[in-house]
Amino acid sequence: MQIVFTSGREPGYPRNALLKTILAEHFPLKIVTDDTRKTLPRYLRLSAKLLKVLPYGDYDLAFVGFLGQPLMPYVRTLTRRPIVFDAYLSVYDTLCFDRKVYKPRSIMGRLAFWLDRFACDLADYVLLDTQSHVDYFVSEFNLPKEKFSRIFIGCDENIFYPRPEIQPSSPPTILYYGSFLPLQGIDIILHAAKILKKCHMQFRLIGQGMELERVQKLAADLELSNIIFSPHLPVKKLPTEIASSTICLGGHFGAAQKAHRVIAGKTFQALAMGKPTIVGENPANHELLTHGFDAWFCKMNDPEALADAILSILKDQELCTTLGQNAHRTFLEKASIAALTPQVLTIVNKVRKAGLH
Repeated sequence: MQIVFTSGREPGYPRNALLKTILAEHFPLKIVTDDTRKTLPRYLRLSAKLLKVLPYGDYDLAFVGFLGQPLMPYVRTLTRRPIVFDAYLSVYDTLCFDRKVYKPRSIMGRLAFWLDRFACDLADYVLLDTQSHVDYFVSEFNLPKEKFSRIFIGCDENIFYPRPEIQPSSPPTILYYGSFLPLQGIDIILHAAKILKKCHMQFRLIGQGMELERVQKLAADLELSNIIFSPHLPVKKLPTEIASSTICLGGHFGAAQKAHRVIAGKTFQALAMGKPTIVGENPANHELLTHGFDAWFCKMNDPEALADAILSILKDQELCTTLGQNAHRTFLEKASIAALTPQVLTIVNKVRKAGLH
């Protein structure tokens, strides 16, 4: 069976990279992607490339990766072959409720809602990152549950794996890294750092994004001397930072509803490296993890709960070690490429055999 893979985001985006790796290991795979940074030129270039491939019948299935919502109407117009669509996230939820760029009832909000629903309608099968996210799509967009499956995000295991030769730094380091988006709840981290200001530890926040300037100002207003901001790092340099940290903050810690439905990509990376990880108390994280066994859960949107979670791990070296060991085991059993591959292959083969189009 031959597959055409395309995606709206850059081909190296972690979710796209993982799915391509799985598919390429088992099927002849023609990749039609574009890494142009600006959105509109990227989609225009992709459209031209797809026009040269999809109308011709030398493949059995089309696989549309993240961010494929804008591509789905075009892809369905060009092919009658079955389509597996990795929705990954809701454009409507992200723009209207997470980042609050548009109001839900605005023209752009309605368009985003329609795009999510129509894209899923056009697909023969839809993938999402958690069952909580599946439940949201089914309810919000009135879609049939039987055409959805959960595939955990996972991570690049060639980059993220245990580094026992690197010892955690002193004083203990609490690591957060990311793109400083609202749902990540970085304010909660700063207020937890304020509570722990007199304790022997240091918070290290790595990255950049839409909330960085505001967060840095908040840190200054709170007079936090126990926080270090560091610029964005290439992904291949992150493992050294993770390995030398004492605790990783997986999140999400904010109050946004989306934060309850997703497992942060950084959580999978920390688990893969066998690090003690603190995550938000939400249904999505419970799909993968167990409190006190392979992660430490804390109430979301609650700085005191996060501060207590950090102290609970730091004061118990045996717990710290056990959490890290079990985190790695859970990753291998539930979220590694070896664990995710049979799930993806089952879906692809089922869709191909159904031959709905």
